[in-house]
Amino acid sequence: MDIQLLNLKGEKTMSKEQCSKSGFNTLLRPDTTTTDPKEGVLATTRTCNGVVINNWDKEGITNVTLRHRYRNDPNQEQSRTWPSLGFGGISLTDLDIIYYTGVGTGYDYWWIQFTDSTGQVWTCKDNFYCYLTADDDGTKVLFALNGAAEQMDITMSSGGCYVSVYKQPS
Repeated sequence: MDIQLLNLKGEKTMSKEQCSKSGFNTLLRPDTTTTDPKEGVLATTRTCNGVVINNWDKEGITNVTLRHRYRNDPNQEQSRTWPSLGFGGISLTDLDIIYYTGVGTGYDYWWIQFTDSTGQVWTCKDNFYCYLTADDDGTKVLFALNGAAEQMDITMSSGGCYVSVYKQPS
């Protein structure tokens, strides 16, 4: 049986096999297959907090910026920059995250950028998503920078995911 995902207008968007929990939308623009909660979708506004853990560079990292966007929309963005983070350290101030759950709501998109002790800037793709659920409401989400694997591991109450982190071209 071929399962198809449809948008709210009943139009085919993708097959079930094409959709995974993270990384589907390769377009650097807001997700258009869902409807904004402000437009009448039955959605619940929720919040949680995010912290970054430096398991990347034993000498520490600097200019650490973590960003969350609902539907990859710059108008629905929260971000925080920490000036430095020692090895094994956890950011002292949290990123306050606002997200939505319910039928027809969009995805949560994440992006990180930081500078290692040699001055190299690292980042991840701009359209990486890993969605939050009702189980994450009021909790702390961990964003661990894993230098050995060159990836960011996200751990949340509802599960987790990861994304490759790469050197930003000069």
